Parts: sequence; structure tokens; C-alpha cells
Amino acid sequence: MSQVFPQGSQSAYTRYVNALSDAIKNRDWVYDPSFALQSDRQIYEKILRDPVAAHAIRFRKHLVAAAEVRVVSASERPEDEAAAKICEDLLRKISGFTDARICLANAIFQGSSYARITGSRKNIIAGTLPGGDDPVPLNWWVPERLQDVDRRRFRLERDPKTKTMHWQLWSVERRDWEPLTHPEWFIRSVYEAVESSLGYGRGLLDTLYYFQSTKARSLQDLTSAGERFGQGLITIAIDNLRAADGRPVGGDLNSTSKIAADWQRELGKQRSRHVLVHDSRDELKTYNGIGEGWQLLQWILGYLDNAQVTAILGSTLPTLEGDGGSRALGEVQENSTEALVQADRARLADDLTRDLLGLIWRLNRDQIMAQVGPAQMPTLKIDQRKREDPKEAADLIAVLLGAGVKLRAREVYEKVGFTMPLPGDDVIEGGAASPLAGLGFAAPELEQPPEQAPPELPGPNANGDYGMPTLPSPFELMANLGRGVA
Repeated sequence: MSQVFPQGSQSAYTRYVNALSDAIKNRDWVYDPSFALQSDRQIYEKILRDPVAAHAIRFRKHLVAAAEVRVVSASERPEDEAAAKICEDLLRKISGFTDARICLANAIFQGSSYARITGSRKNIIAGTLPGGDDPVPLNWWVPERLQDVDRRRFRLERDPKTKTMHWQLWSVERRDWEPLTHPEWFIRSVYEAVESSLGYGRGLLDTLYYFQSTKARSLQDLTSAGERFGQGLITIAIDNLRAADGRPVGGDLNSTSKIAADWQRELGKQRSRHVLVHDSRDELKTYNGIGEGWQLLQWILGYLDNAQVTAILGSTLPTLEGDGGSRALGEVQENSTEALVQADRARLADDLTRDLLGLIWRLNRDQIMAQVGPAQMPTLKIDQRKREDPKEAADLIAVLLGAGVKLRAREVYEKVGFTMPLPGDDVIEGGAASPLAGLGFAAPELEQPPEQAPPELPGPNANGDYGMPTLPSPFELMANLGRGVA
């Protein structure tokens, strides 16, 4: 009976654990294990020069960053909702917050990304009181900017005395590695923080590296083929007794080689002027380019483009035109892209909640407690909502309110595309019978059931009296009720 696992199957495990121990324990620094960066330190910049890959990369980053960021309270308590409103007002003070989220989304491809948080203390009004009254100005710490910091400026250092790992940051001013003394001032986003990435994360850069390098060589071949196939190939049957200028020469091998060299030189000059002049005894033939080689190169480039876009977006539909397909196929590809983007948004929102919102909460905790009382820290969410039909949204809101579901007035107005009225604005209110009357919407028209004729009374029987009518069974009554019969 053969063994389930071959005798040498443990070599892969042994090599991994030994390499892991060597990378962490036997070196002063833990270097980034990215194969793409080790092969080419500017590979990401080169990939962004490819229009197909660059469009797909930016498309995914913009989808992840989205346009709407909201702060969700920890509970429905008035104190928690008021604290969330304060944090949301402070977040809106950040200049270029959308661009900062796009830069942080680079972790999807590079493995990790960083942003330095800068801010200052200001006496401003933030949020509202739990009762809805206006607060007084307080000395808030206000975030102002999120400055992108390249991941190649960070590295892990191993302390041989304490046997611990510490992050270092390269100082541009002093041109030296320095300990990262204030990691709380940075937002750190890591993509696939698996053990083998050694803390640097694993992005899609290693996946795109091979395809991009292959595509670069294929483009060079395609450019050379375009010149070769466009101009064709010329063959010359020369008379070894005469050179290209008609001068008689000897018939030995050296003379023939000299004639061939003269023909190549003269042919290059004449083709640049689109003129060919030769002796009548010499024979010239022109062959057009071979189409099979050109089609093969085009197929290779198309395959590489499809592979890169699929790796970035999960499908080719949002970027490449393709050969068409059914509507169901388009919905499947759209859902696959949306699944990737939703996971990326949730991960980025967790990083922003931990680093950015956590810093705002810690530096303003005393002011928050003084204004709203004991409250819990909120969380940050990133949403990308599609443009909806206002009529369909209003119908859905009417159904929810009619069922007794409580909705926030601000979210209702945003869903239907209207602006929530401010105190003192002239408003138009709907009828009192509408569940949307309190929000200024008219009651939806309900379809009235058709009128039914009253049931006919039974006629006299054979005895001349009316007797007792026959009553339907309970099952018939239930069936009549289901059909709307009284």
C-alpha cells in the first residue's frame, strides 16, 4: 500500500520555516519580500504607464475610495449619536480627503500604504447637543490633511537585545533611517497581511509584474513587425560582374560581398526617397508581410490585457469592450467586481476607523464628554450609492413608513435626491393621511378595489317558502376571503 504523502513532501515546509526564521531572526532588518520590487524597484510606475492597466487600477481605486464617507454611531443613544455628529464634522475639515483615500487604496497593488495625519487645535463649534441645541465653541483638535508617504520609506528593524521588531522611517532631511517614534500619527493600510509578507502586505503587483514585462517585449516585437510587414521584404539577384553603380568588378567571393554591401547601402537611400533604380540585369522582388505573425502578436497582446484587467477588477466588462455577451453575463461580471470593491471598502474603512477616527477620539475625548456626556466611539463607513429613481425611492419609503419602520429624515431626503429644509425655509407639506406627510411628501395614490354587486337573495323553494340558505364550509369561506369575496 502506497503512502498518502510522499517521503519528500515535507521539503516545502522545511524550506519555508527556515527562510522565515532566517528573514526574522538572523538579520538586523526585515526586508520587503515582494519579488516584483526586488526585480524592478520602479515596476509600479512602469505599470501605470500602460493605458489599459492604468485605467483598470485607477478605476478600482476610485470605486474603493467612493464619494461618500459617513460616521455611524455606536448605538441609538442620544449621546452616541451626538458624538458621531461631532466626529463627522471634524472629518469634513480634512482637505483633499477623497484624494487621500485614493492614495491609501494603493495598498491593493503595493501591499501597504501610509498617510501622515496633520492637524491643529482650534476654537470652533462641532456637532450638536443631545437635545438638538447649538453648542458653544470648544478647543477641538481638528485634522487638516492626510499626506501620502511612500511605503518604501518604511522598514522593520530587529533589536538583538530585546528580540523585538520596530518600524523605522527614512528621514529625507537627515538622509538616515530613524525609529518611528509616533506611529499614531500615521494611517497604515495593509492588504493581505499574511505571515509570509513579513508585515509589508501582499498586493497585486507581483501578479501584474510578469504580464507587464511580457507585454513590454510583445509591444517591441509588434513595433518591429509593423515596420517589417508594412514595408515588406526585398530580394535582389545581383550580377556579380557589376556593382550597384554599374561599375564592372571581378567575379571572386570578395567582390560579390562588396556588391551585396553596396546594394544594401544604396537600397536604404533609395527606399527613403521611395525610388528604386537598378541595372536591367539585376532582378528585384518584393514580398508583402506575413499576416499570421501579425495576428499572433495581436492575440498575445489581447490576452495580456484581458489577464491584467481580470486580475485588477475581477472581470473585463467595466474596462475592455470584448465580444459582447448576454445581460446575465454582464450582471455576473458586475457583481464580481462589486464584491471585490465592497471588501476593499470595508477594509479601508476599518483602517480609517482605527487610525484616523481613533486619533480624533483620543485627542478630543475630554471635549466630547464635556459636550455630550459619556459616549462610545463611532465607526466610519464608506458607501458608493447608485443613482436611484426618485419615484421608486419614494414608493419604498412610503411602504416602510406605513409598516411602522423608523427612518432618518436626512437619509430619506438624500435617497430621493432632495435637500432637507432648514429652519426658516418655505416648505410644502403633504396631506395628513400620507405616511410621508411629516417629511413634506404627498400621499401616494392607492388603487381602489372594484365595486361588487350585493349578493342575490335565494328564491322560494318548491313549498313556496324561502327556507334556510345553505351555509358554505369554513374552507370555502377561507377561499372566498383569499379571492376578496365578502
